[in-house]
Amino acid sequence: MKVSFVSQCTGLLAVLSVVTNGTQTPAQIDAWTDVSGHRVSFVNVAPAVDLEVLDWAGGGPVMFLLAGLGNTAHVFDHFAHQFTARFRVVGITRRGFGASSRPATGYDSDTLARDVLAIEDFLKVDRAILVGHSIAGDEMTRFAATYPTRVSALVYLDAAYDRTQAPTSIPAPEQPVTDDDTASIERLEARFARVFGWRLPEGEVRAQVVVGSDGRVLRSTASPEVSAQIVKGVSRPLYAKLRSPALSVYASVQVRSMYPDFQKFDAENKSRAERQIASLKLWQDNSIEQFRREAQHGRVLALESGNHYVFLTNESEVVALTLGFLSEALGR
Repeated sequence: MKVSFVSQCTGLLAVLSVVTNGTQTPAQIDAWTDVSGHRVSFVNVAPAVDLEVLDWAGGGPVMFLLAGLGNTAHVFDHFAHQFTARFRVVGITRRGFGASSRPATGYDSDTLARDVLAIEDFLKVDRAILVGHSIAGDEMTRFAATYPTRVSALVYLDAAYDRTQAPTSIPAPEQPVTDDDTASIERLEARFARVFGWRLPEGEVRAQVVVGSDGRVLRSTASPEVSAQIVKGVSRPLYAKLRSPALSVYASVQVRSMYPDFQKFDAENKSRAERQIASLKLWQDNSIEQFRREAQHGRVLALESGNHYVFLTNESEVVALTLGFLSEALGR
């Protein structure tokens, strides 16, 4: 089975897929106010397909934030504010996730890139900066290769991988979800920190799960079928067709950064983790070489710490690298 970055995006989806302790009824849903400061709107991008768009405002060129597999634009609820002093920051929740429409089809890279174009047209934006995490790299590359005059710069956040050459899936270490882990949003976030080394913005967790009036996480809203279609719809990245400056930030692929609980694993799970890391490291090395070779205007930066959610684990470092790159690339 070919997969996207199997370390943590799919790990998060696996965690959420087993949150099935209840069913959704209006009386069970708790009250919560999103205080991220964005304006929420819905934009029609195709017949019966509306996408959630978060606008954090700001001044200057428009920056689109594109989430990884299984995530929504709310994953950037904190990160987005780091750029509003110099850019107008807009997040897009792709079809199939969160509050966006969930059509039966349209999850290939070409269609997802057209969705981004439709948002750009709706906002009357001539050119945008695309900043994307994980599998969003496929949409970014396809968009920039197909609509080169509509993009001014690209920033890949552990996103520039050739997913047609992804390694065969290796079973992840067993780290079962317990009832205590789903007792509340806070407990679930604590599990993310313990198992993965990062915490999601609360708005992102709530976009992915149903929470009862007692605070317990009841079930996931994610669709494994949609995620499978997106993975199946990837294509070889056309880096050679990129005409805009591009920065590709790669995460550290090490046992200590990807599995904080590694020392507590038994022998079998340690072996799984080590084999998985070795496979991912080889894939990353090959992807870096491919990007360097084919992206004429590309630049690579490999981090020595953190992990796949680089904008969460290494926020200040990634912000500084991104701003420095855009200052040079755009003269801002």
